[in-house]
Amino acid sequence: MKKTIKINLGGIIFHIDEDAYEKLKEYLNALTVKFGHLEEGDEIISDIESRIAEILQSEIKDEKQVIDIQDIDKMKEIMGEPEDYYEGEQEEEPVTVKFKAGKRLYRDPDNSILGGVCSGLGTYFGVDPIWFRALFIILLLGYGSGVLLYLILWIIIPKAETTAQKLEMRGENITIQNIERSVKKEYQNVRENFRKIKDSKGYRRSKDAFYDVFHGIGNVLVIFLKIILMIIGISFIITGFFTLLGLISLFLLKHTFFLPDFMDMEYFYFPDMLKIFTHGNNVTFIIITLILAIGIPLLALIYGGIKLVFRFKANDRVIGLTAFVIWLLSVISLFAISAIEGINFAEDAKVKNTFRITGLPSDTLYLKINEHSIKLVESDRFFIEIENVGIYLDKTTNEIFGKPEFDIRKGESEIIELEVRKRSNGSTYKSAAENARSLIYNWVQKDSLLILDPYFRLPEGEQWRIPHVKLMLNLPVGKVVYFDKSMTEIMYDVDNTLDTYDYDMVGKKWIMKNEGLTLFGFSHNPLSE
Repeated sequence: MKKTIKINLGGIIFHIDEDAYEKLKEYLNALTVKFGHLEEGDEIISDIESRIAEILQSEIKDEKQVIDIQDIDKMKEIMGEPEDYYEGEQEEEPVTVKFKAGKRLYRDPDNSILGGVCSGLGTYFGVDPIWFRALFIILLLGYGSGVLLYLILWIIIPKAETTAQKLEMRGENITIQNIERSVKKEYQNVRENFRKIKDSKGYRRSKDAFYDVFHGIGNVLVIFLKIILMIIGISFIITGFFTLLGLISLFLLKHTFFLPDFMDMEYFYFPDMLKIFTHGNNVTFIIITLILAIGIPLLALIYGGIKLVFRFKANDRVIGLTAFVIWLLSVISLFAISAIEGINFAEDAKVKNTFRITGLPSDTLYLKINEHSIKLVESDRFFIEIENVGIYLDKTTNEIFGKPEFDIRKGESEIIELEVRKRSNGSTYKSAAENARSLIYNWVQKDSLLILDPYFRLPEGEQWRIPHVKLMLNLPVGKVVYFDKSMTEIMYDVDNTLDTYDYDMVGKKWIMKNEGLTLFGFSHNPLSE
């Protein structure tokens, strides 16, 4: 019993006995020695292996599944020995016979116009393919059947892809000599066609045309890129310049149109705003760090825009590094001072004072705003609003003011009471409570008239720590209140049974009932009596 070996030859699996394997191996090694050093050697050897696999596969039968040494000898008789052919010897062209049983019909891809059907038929029958092309054109012009017939033949006729199939298509013996000659001829045709294309005037004209087109496109893209960079540079210069100008006017000048929607005035001075939140000693330091933190990037933006527009190079690495270090230190300083000042807002506290409103000649209490106080504060003031809380600075006295809120609720006793609720923040609860108690708010009673200040103020030298004052009037059931029109300055969402807005409640009397504040009587102005 002989040992069998499983091999893959030309993509086909074979079982071959040991003696046949050694002989086949020797034969394939000889092919490698013969053709391996040639430029087209790999393709020659591959095509020969494919042909050997076809021959050996034809020897496989149901009763015979193993390739033996007789099969190898038969293959060698068909293919020939590699040593029978010497490199460089002139061999005669093989004789291509006309139609015979050994030929096979293939589509010829090397001489095709569409699918190679006509060229394959011409090769098979030994006639010029042009006659078949003419026939299909006639059929196409006649009844259009030429297209259908051509498509059918295209589908059912295989294409000659391998060298062995092309030899079989031409009726040539599939031997080592013919495979070698066919592969070399294909390589030579490819090189010759490529050389002709490169040497042709059309190729040179096409090459020059492509060069001109891409060169032109490249020039257009370069010009377009330069224009874009110039536009970006000009935008950088304009944006940086005007922002820097606004920054200078904001920090250093007393008149600016910067942030007009944020400020309730035609101009404002930034250091004035800082005095509200921090001590005067820190204002200069904050101004300097803010100018550096914002101004350095703006100067870099302007400088970068100038370089983009005028396209110059400068050895500015040292200056840039120095500016970056200064900018980084200024940003760190801003964070540090912000953290220090933020401690002053860590805790909040509330205090409440309750005052009885007695000695009224009737059950009606009249409410009015102190108009003289308004003129005093608004004569020369600075105002900003944060979270619906107004902050005012009287620049003649450097006093800080805020607006109180006024509201009414049903009282539990028979006497009218005014609660003055104060709230503020501080670094500790104790300091927050002291800040709240120190808030100054004035009001005065004249018979049935209660005159309220439109502002509360901070003690001299104190900073803004989110102060808040709320006036709560506890009105017993059956008591009446009248709002002067000036009360809209401090009224804050006063509840009533009619859901009337604050500015519609003024100039009218309202009586407190169990269900709430209700419109009473008719509208008149008792203050003019």
